[in-house]
Amino acid sequence: MAVVLLGTGLLIGCTPSDQPKPPKPPVITVPETDTTPPLAPQGLSATASIGGIDLKWTANTEADLAGYRVSRSASASGAFTVLTSTLLTAPSYTDTAAPQGVASFYQVVAVDKSGNASAPSKVSAVRPSPVLGRATLKSLDAGPFADRLVFSRIGSLASPPSNGVHDRATLRITNTGSGALQVTGLPITDTWELDPKLTLPLNIAPGAFQDVKLRFTAQAVKVHAGTLTVESNDVAAPRQVIQLAGVWQNQSEGIEEPTLEEIVEGGFGFKTKFAPGSDVNQKGRVTPQGDEVIAPYWQRADAGKPVTVQQLAAYHTQGDVARLRWFTKGSGDSNDVLAQAGIDGQTVLPRKEGTNEPAVTTFSPASTFGFKVDTESSDPTLNDQNADRGSGCADPCGQHVRFFQARDRGGQIMPDTYLLIMDYSGINYDYNDNVYLIGNLKPASILIDVGLGAGEKSADPQGNVWFSDRYRNNYALFTPNTAKNEPDGGPNAGLDILKTNYDALYRTYRGNVGNLTPRAISFNIPLENGPQTLRLHFADLAHATAGKRVFDVVAEGQNVLPNLDIVKDAGGGNTALIKTVNVQVTGGVLNLTLSASVDYPSIAGIEIVR
Repeated sequence: MAVVLLGTGLLIGCTPSDQPKPPKPPVITVPETDTTPPLAPQGLSATASIGGIDLKWTANTEADLAGYRVSRSASASGAFTVLTSTLLTAPSYTDTAAPQGVASFYQVVAVDKSGNASAPSKVSAVRPSPVLGRATLKSLDAGPFADRLVFSRIGSLASPPSNGVHDRATLRITNTGSGALQVTGLPITDTWELDPKLTLPLNIAPGAFQDVKLRFTAQAVKVHAGTLTVESNDVAAPRQVIQLAGVWQNQSEGIEEPTLEEIVEGGFGFKTKFAPGSDVNQKGRVTPQGDEVIAPYWQRADAGKPVTVQQLAAYHTQGDVARLRWFTKGSGDSNDVLAQAGIDGQTVLPRKEGTNEPAVTTFSPASTFGFKVDTESSDPTLNDQNADRGSGCADPCGQHVRFFQARDRGGQIMPDTYLLIMDYSGINYDYNDNVYLIGNLKPASILIDVGLGAGEKSADPQGNVWFSDRYRNNYALFTPNTAKNEPDGGPNAGLDILKTNYDALYRTYRGNVGNLTPRAISFNIPLENGPQTLRLHFADLAHATAGKRVFDVVAEGQNVLPNLDIVKDAGGGNTALIKTVNVQVTGGVLNLTLSASVDYPSIAGIEIVR
């Protein structure tokens, strides 16, 4: 009887051979991990061109190849940036974004389906910069703005007068690039035409140029504005715009002439402010308007460079030659600067006398100087003032040459650059007779030797000329104008003035107003508005004890020197004293009043520092 032992799997009473065999465990096969990378791509080459850098290599032969990855760096040592967001399947790549003119370093790796990457194959190349044409534009008029051409003409195209006019101008297009320049378009707006006409496209070799000549064809309307656009294959500037401006008049001279504003702003584009309401007609009165600077005399702004001059316009008697000259302050010399051709008496950009060239020049005065246009001087005291008074001018008169700060087309002041405008005495005071643009210029300090006789002058040790406070025509800068020259009997030539090497300035003074009350003298000096620095010169020649002469100095309504006692401040009599004050001028006149509480006021010199 067989006995079965439950749970053991044995049968009691059975032989071993009768026992059942246990089942074999299943065989599990674990695949091996692929860690073998592909070979590095072979035969890698780089070919650079304007369009980019072409990379090529020999295709890998691994059966499990997934593709290729390309990276670029600016240096051989990295860091490298992957350029291919997905694996390439072909053995080539074009990098169209490679920088121009510098080396690009590349790494190409092969990647299999297991993600194994090969060692990198390396190569480098320089993508060349494009060989392009560059269009550089230049006006041959030598005008103030390189991208603006200015014209004028008179009457009809069919029967114009015999005047010289500036109805033609030339723009030069130079190819400053290293490749071919092609000008494909020259569209024009308003009343201009190409003369002669040109066949487009214009092909300009590197270093060569093409002149484009324009003619102003207006026959109506005084002021014209247009454009010439130069269209080309210049990648940096495919469309360059040249401003065109022109003034037209129906006939020569008279009321047909363009106004000062039409010439300077409408024609040349300056934003200079001439006067409130655009009226510069003050009948020759010395008074500043708009951006005007009261400056009878000038100096070079940079003593190492010449003064530059260009005549922008002439609108005076046709056929007359206008001559610009300079003269040394206090001297009778006369030095030619520029003469305008007489036939160009009614035009913008007149030519230089005897030439076909623009009226442009330079000159280099050694010291402080003034200007003259024919007989009219920048120093109004040198001009005939009778016609001004006959026209209604209230003294001071004689301002026939005037200076305005030049403002560019954005309204910004052009450093050391001024517009000189002038009108011949007693004509119509429209100040368009001759217009000049002058550079490297600064106003000279205004130097007044108080107490000298009418029209007299003195010179300081540096050679600077000081003029009297009483003009040659006996007009006085002071009131009451009966205040006498002091000291009585004229200056004491031998008097030693302490603390100065310019004794002559302090040997004359003014302040005695006689029996008038209050004991005060006022100076009213034409001057442009704005901050001004004054150096006031004093010396007491009558007193040697403090407290004998005490007065206030009021400038522009401000008591800038209260209870001034010259002897006390200078340390004695016959001793120079200089006081520097800063004022804000308004109303176009520097107002300076000296009011005495003891004796009379006294002042020897007024210096307006520039």
